[in-house]
Order: sequence, then structure tokens, then C-alpha cells
Amino acid sequence: MNWNEFLPVPHIDSAQKYVVFQPHSDDAVWFAGGLLLKLAKAGKEVTLVTMTDGCLGTTDVSMTRERLVAIRKDEDQRAGEAMGVVKHLYLPFHDGSLPHCGETTAAMVHIIRQEKPEAILAPDPWLTYEAHQDHLNCGWSAADSLIYCNLPLYLPELPPHDVRFIAFYLTSRPNQFVDITAETEAKLAALSLYRSQFTPETLQMAIEYLALKSADVGASHGMKMAEAFKVLTPLHLHTSVDSEFI
Repeated sequence: MNWNEFLPVPHIDSAQKYVVFQPHSDDAVWFAGGLLLKLAKAGKEVTLVTMTDGCLGTTDVSMTRERLVAIRKDEDQRAGEAMGVVKHLYLPFHDGSLPHCGETTAAMVHIIRQEKPEAILAPDPWLTYEAHQDHLNCGWSAADSLIYCNLPLYLPELPPHDVRFIAFYLTSRPNQFVDITAETEAKLAALSLYRSQFTPETLQMAIEYLALKSADVGASHGMKMAEAFKVLTPLHLHTSVDSEFI
């Protein structure tokens, strides 16, 4: 049985309006920046949601949490503008303390019903060996939100909304690949705006890694540079034993 034919997955660029959930301020640029640039070029509407305040992400012993939060937000806004993001929303969860589902799911459902996207993006919570709970909890909660966002008795103060699909970035089980050859230079330039996250040496390593990884993914799929995604519909996210292989 070909389950892809029985329950087809939409193409990742087939929506007009997207909400992108990222656990920290740079995650969407790292792992989906080429796609976001392509969507912006195509006239799509992208809302970026940063889930945590970034208050822990430094090795600078002279830094304070308050200063770091302000720095990260400024970098995030400038990088978002460079990516063509239409709107940028910030949630008040602390870095390292994003809850697993529950409160996080409710916050995501609220945004989904407010923004009414056709598609959402989030990190893949099924990524083997991912140790950062913010990444895992962002992905779990995004998947969880697709179970509840169209149920009228969940957060009944807001009208329900159907999302067509979710695209998981930072995934080891991709089913769609996006050619980012024309967007790679702009993606890497946007990543370099997160100056508080890098030394010159670590920025160079990050740029080299992304270039090599994009080339490696692309070479397997007839592209010079590519990003990989796992795209699923809400029906794939509940009682489906086949979604791993779709």
C-alpha cells in the first residue's frame, strides 16, 4: 500500500500564510532560512514566533540576563527583517524553561487562531540525540497544537482554525527538500547578524557547516544547496503508524 497516495502530504510551498515557531532567536535562520527567504520572494506571509527570551545563551561571564535578552531581541528583529518576515512575535518563556506542551501548546494555539496560517514550522521533536529541551518542547507543542487548534471547546474564547500541514525543520527523517542555492548567501548573511552568539571563529565554523550540510543534502537530490523538512498533515500526527516512513 502506498500511504503517500492514500494520504498525500502538501508541498511545503503550497500555502500562502505561515507561522514559524523557533525555540531561540536564531533557530529558524539556521535550519529554515533558505525556505523563509524563498517564501518571502514568492509573496508569502511569514510570522516568526520566538518562544524564549534567550537569557542563558552566552559564555561571556560579564554578561547579565537582562542585557542579553535585549541584545538577542534586537538581533532577532534585524535578522527577521533580512529574511522578509512580515511579523515577529515574542513569547515570555525563559531560555531553558520552555514547558512541555500544556502552557506552551495553549500559547501556540492562541497564535494560530489569531494569525490563521495555512502552515506552521517547528523543530522536529523526534530528532535522535537532541538534548536541548527547549527544542524538543517547541516541536512537541507545535505538533500538539495541531490536535487542538480546530477544536472549539479548547480555548473556547477563540474561534477554531484548521492548519493544513506542519513542516518540521532540523529533522533526520525528511520527506521534502527545498533548493536554496539562490538564497544561501542571504541566509548566511542573516545568521551573521547574531553577533552575540558567535566569536569570529565560531561564526566561520557555523557558516562552513551550513554550506557543507546544504551541499550534502542538495547533492542527494539534484540541487546545489538544499534544506530538508518533514512535512505532515494533522491526520499524520495522531494514531498513524506510517508517518515515520512517509
